[in-house]
Amino acid sequence: MAAHTATGARPLGINTYGYIWSTPAAQCVSELAALGYREFELVLNPPHLSLDEFSAPERARFAASLANRGITVRSLNVPSLDHNLASPMRRMRDYSVALFIDSIDLAADLHATHLVVVPGRMSPLFPPAPAAREAWMRESLDPLIEHAEKRGVTLALENVPFASFPDAGSLGAFVRGYGSRALTICYDAANAHFIGESPAAGLRALGGLVSLVHLSDTTRNAWRHDEIGLGDVPFDEVRGALDDIDFKGTCMLEIIAAQPQAAIVRSHRALASLGFAAPGEAC
Repeated sequence: MAAHTATGARPLGINTYGYIWSTPAAQCVSELAALGYREFELVLNPPHLSLDEFSAPERARFAASLANRGITVRSLNVPSLDHNLASPMRRMRDYSVALFIDSIDLAADLHATHLVVVPGRMSPLFPPAPAAREAWMRESLDPLIEHAEKRGVTLALENVPFASFPDAGSLGAFVRGYGSRALTICYDAANAHFIGESPAAGLRALGGLVSLVHLSDTTRNAWRHDEIGLGDVPFDEVRGALDDIDFKGTCMLEIIAAQPQAAIVRSHRALASLGFAAPGEAC
């Protein structure tokens, strides 16, 4: 994956969250590829992208079609509402592990190098102690890491406000403590900003652990993944931090909007003024 374009600007990929209820993944990718985008994070959510109704021949045809057009699926992302790797209930952890095993296989079949993983879901009213969260997550990750290594996929734990490790400090400590090259971090700037964390400081603290970055806008009053400019995330500081840590992964626009394509293009134009690649030179 390229950290910069030929002009030296930092390229942007697209996370397809904004399309999960409206547009099949193949159609979504084709429409965005026509705008110049070549790197994607597909969200595993029917009817957008199915796990169970996606046969091996269909996967092979889709992967070949993407390769023929020079399109890369960099990562897959499993929405967090249907699993919990840090549940106190073993049956839920077992179900979640099985779901992610299958998701790793789909990622490998589509030649994606990464699978984004939300590290559990915690009740904001009365969460378990950090030691319990870490123990459950380690138990769940052990078979996932083993399978990911076999399939050539890297897991990227994401900082999510309601997850086991919502901030850079706790997430970084867990990943460093786990100690596997197959376990990295997907750092979401909007999620960090919403909980009161400086995204730039978070990126600098995590450094080389970060393999993917999600970019969208929000305020600290309401958790959003809006188009750039509708919130107050300090993207100029984020851009500087990416340079400071010599980030060589992919920055993904993760925009949720009623008209996602228009919101993506406007967001891209806003970020281009800060040193990201302009629309049309995304990769």
